[in-house]
Amino acid sequence: MRKISVLSLVVTATMFGGCALFSPSYHQPNVEAPTTTRSGMAIESTNIDLSQMEWWKKVNDPVLNQLIILALSNNAQIQVAQGNIMQAQARLKAAEYSWIPTFSAVGGGFAGGSFLTNTTPQGGLANAIPGGGMSNSNFNGAFAGFVPSYSFNVFANISQTKLAQATLELQKAAYNATRLTVIGQVSGGYFNLLAQKRQLLLQQQLIDDAKELSRLEMIQVKNGAADMTVIAQYDQQIANYQAQIPPILNAISQTENAIQVLINQNPGPIVTNGSIDKLNIESIIPAYLPSSVLRNRPDIIQAEGNLRIANANIAVANSKFFPSVNITGFGGGMTAAFAQLLNLSTGFWTVAALASMPIIDVSSYEQVKAQKGSYYAAYYSYINTVKSAFQNVDDNLTNKQNMDKVYAETYKSYLAADEYYRLTKVQYNYGNSSMTNVLQAKQTLDNVNLSLLQAKASQLSAIVQVYQALAGGYAAESDLSKPKELPN
Repeated sequence: MRKISVLSLVVTATMFGGCALFSPSYHQPNVEAPTTTRSGMAIESTNIDLSQMEWWKKVNDPVLNQLIILALSNNAQIQVAQGNIMQAQARLKAAEYSWIPTFSAVGGGFAGGSFLTNTTPQGGLANAIPGGGMSNSNFNGAFAGFVPSYSFNVFANISQTKLAQATLELQKAAYNATRLTVIGQVSGGYFNLLAQKRQLLLQQQLIDDAKELSRLEMIQVKNGAADMTVIAQYDQQIANYQAQIPPILNAISQTENAIQVLINQNPGPIVTNGSIDKLNIESIIPAYLPSSVLRNRPDIIQAEGNLRIANANIAVANSKFFPSVNITGFGGGMTAAFAQLLNLSTGFWTVAALASMPIIDVSSYEQVKAQKGSYYAAYYSYINTVKSAFQNVDDNLTNKQNMDKVYAETYKSYLAADEYYRLTKVQYNYGNSSMTNVLQAKQTLDNVNLSLLQAKASQLSAIVQVYQALAGGYAAESDLSKPKELPN
């Protein structure tokens, strides 16, 4: 009865463990995706893969294209992600190779002797040993052989392999997320740099216009047609304009340094040949979105990777309830020479096997519950990530749409200011207006130009954020981010 009870307990534990091993079976959570965005953009089923789209090339700026190539080729954070993939690949191989027995070679030697030995042989042995006795003896020998060893738990090996595979996929998603971030940082930084350099020129133009107004007013003062109060106002204006130059220069320096670090270079200036006004951004955002856009976001892939890992960890925890088998052996030979006795050499082998599984292990049951709790948390983390992705895409497309409206209205203001400046110059040429009026109209135009520049910069920033939300371009130029050779 005792044997039957123990056997029943083993079978019961195995059955419960087997049921738990495959529960829960992994299925990708079903989250209903939107069919359109707030901005009115439709989400359709197409074969377009935005992750392969080199959207920055639509801007037609050779410097930007080269900077992104350099960043994808040299960025240190991308190489860190590559290293993490290499680690995960090695761990997957190690998990796959766990089915292969280990095989070791061993060898050694020994030497020894006896002391205070005095043995008197009896019978026939006394006639065989000259002197009739044995005294101290020395001996030595050597052994060599092979030790095979095999330890396995079928369900543990399978679970560990699945866990390693899920970890590798997670690291690949992290790598793609890093590439996506770097593309966004380089393109966004470059657009900011162009805007800052343009802002510096416009700020200097405001200073020049104010100085010219002050000069003309001084002529009026000398002719007795004006007083110094207006000159003082112009001087204050000039000082305020000049005080804004150092912050702009500082911003340019910081932006250039940040871009240099992204391409793995030392801080320094970046030569820009283009102008922000000449960047082509027409039709840079697609007319509709492919339904695969959300599946290709690295953060969603990472969230699902964490869910797969949590699911695999449940199986790993449950595998402790299945038998573990350990087999070891030895095969080889040994020689020994006893100086005063005999010479000995022999070959031998041994094999030992052991199988074990837990019968009562409350701690292991609690570990399974803990892993199920991790899976529960990872499941709702995935749901939250997907919903947040929907929000992120919608927010950024709406923002881009509104920034386009801001630019369009600001451009109308610019056209009106430019027309007013043109008319004052015509009036001046016909003697119906003063040069002071012309310069004041020019100052107004310069200020509107600054507002238009800000609107254009906001447009470009919105474009970058849209493609970050759409996970655009991270799979393009994938051959540029190969692992580097480490320096000696």
